Amino acid sequence: MREFWKKLKSIKLAITLIVILTVGSLLATLIPQGKAAEEYFKLYPKIVAELVVQSGLGRYFSSLLFFIPALAFFFNLGACTVDRLARELRKKQKRRHGPDILHIGLLVLIIGSLVSFSAREEGMVRLVPGESVELPAGEILRLIKFTDERYEDGRPKDWTSIVSLEKDGVVFKEDVPIRVNKPLRIGGITLYQNSYASTLGVAVASPDGKVVNLARGESFEDGDVRIFFMTTEMEASGAGEPLAVLRVKGGGLDGALRTGSAGISVAQFRVSAVQILSTGLQAVRDPGYPFVLIALILVGLGTTLTFAQKLKDLLKEEQA
Repeated sequence: MREFWKKLKSIKLAITLIVILTVGSLLATLIPQGKAAEEYFKLYPKIVAELVVQSGLGRYFSSLLFFIPALAFFFNLGACTVDRLARELRKKQKRRHGPDILHIGLLVLIIGSLVSFSAREEGMVRLVPGESVELPAGEILRLIKFTDERYEDGRPKDWTSIVSLEKDGVVFKEDVPIRVNKPLRIGGITLYQNSYASTLGVAVASPDGKVVNLARGESFEDGDVRIFFMTTEMEASGAGEPLAVLRVKGGGLDGALRTGSAGISVAQFRVSAVQILSTGLQAVRDPGYPFVLIALILVGLGTTLTFAQKLKDLLKEEQA
């Protein structure tokens, strides 16, 4: 048992596991994660793609390649922590618990990392101004508008989604910005500004100049006129502009119609295909977040305490 305990807390074992985890993590940064198997066969030669798929490198942080060495390092570090803490507690004076707190922080960090990589959930939603989505806890997130800032040469500088949040019909947050480096946290969900894109929409213009924009799957109704935006398709030649495919009823029409940027008339309305900017928001639920936060506090506290004790000893030596 003593021999096993000695090997478990071995520094050589710790270094070996750190090297394994470092190499695996580096490979995971070079290999796109979470793709379907056929995607890797498109990206790499067959033998390399087979290795990536069969070994689990394509999903490294949720594979045994990560879990086994990470778990082994947890027990290794735990054994070192228990051993050192026991030795410090046996001392009658000059106890130094800074490294112990630091080690405990690292243990909690490993737990948080394992929880995050195994139970982390992600989702993606694309919205245009006025659209909304219901969050898991029942809140309604509505996109009010977005701002697109660019440098003088036209390169994108910043993209900000302005949203509101409501629950049970009551708005409890208004005009909240979500930026690339400034996510929005609601309960256990964090919303990130992920992307933006231009998608084909339908503009329904009335004689008084009022315009209603429709995204795919939405409909417009006015009196006996109903316009439903079904899907999009390219012109028959394949070289023209994209068309919006509509299901129209009313105004003497009943059936499927197609419209481009030039537009068509439906009763008193002018219906045309337009490009609509949409924003992409990524929702992340990370149950390991509290562990990581506690770990960072402990690591910071342990490092500060260790440094303070070392500084105190140095000052005593200089005074002696």
